[in-house]
Amino acid sequence: MMKTGVTFIVSDGNKAHTLLDISTLFTQICGRVRDSKYKREIIHVFSTTKYSREVTLNEYVAATQKTLKEAVQYAQEINALSDKTRVKTLSKIKYINEQYVRIEDNKLVVDKNLANMDIVNFKICRHIYRTYVNLSSELKRNGYFITQHSFSEIIEKLEDKNNARVTFKELFEEYHRLKTSQPFFSLVSHEELCAQIAVKYPLVKQAYEVLGTAKIQALKYHVGNIRRELTKQCSVPVERKIVKMINETFAKQASIAKSKVKTELQKIYDSLGIQQTAKATDLAK
Repeated sequence: MMKTGVTFIVSDGNKAHTLLDISTLFTQICGRVRDSKYKREIIHVFSTTKYSREVTLNEYVAATQKTLKEAVQYAQEINALSDKTRVKTLSKIKYINEQYVRIEDNKLVVDKNLANMDIVNFKICRHIYRTYVNLSSELKRNGYFITQHSFSEIIEKLEDKNNARVTFKELFEEYHRLKTSQPFFSLVSHEELCAQIAVKYPLVKQAYEVLGTAKIQALKYHVGNIRRELTKQCSVPVERKIVKMINETFAKQASIAKSKVKTELQKIYDSLGIQQTAKATDLAK
């Protein structure tokens, strides 16, 4: 009978123990299904971690190595004391408040493995699984070929360190998709993904909630027209709406042709239903 076992690896970004080093545990797990026709395929379901990007991997490695070097120097200085003085000194210390250092047979011992473990854990949690880009790079570096099935390619673009360009249309359509569909299986809720978009691009959420998808499509995703339509919906005096639309339409501290002023101002009047012919001098009022 043909064996049909498939390897699934699930890594939840909120649970550190499920995040596996690609070169060791991940590879070991992949080799456990040997007789299946799918032995060369692995399905990796994952969500990224939410750690801050304030410290890079290189910065963390440098800081850890500095701490380790100081620990070694400290241990050497204490261990250089005479046996009698060292024993007396260590007996007065209730606990060693030095990272990677412990007392063993009345001497200080530096555990370099603990420093290495800290670096590995940081690399796994705060680097490899921080973004899809990092994870895919690590998989490729270890010889894996990737076929991507993403829950949100737009979110991945937003997380890309290379600042990949994302259009308003892409953002809005993805927001709409996440709002109106239910995931078959996902470690990250659609609401959480929507929140990520809304935090970085609040206009997307505002347009979706106030104007709706049909209206945005009718406006052809034109950001200027969308902002203008949102202003029309505001419950403020018409004069304030005009001022707001003017601020959004005309560049500050820049010369503008009189004909363009009249044309754009007329569009504002028309959109607000104001029966008035625009004049360039209206801006001075």
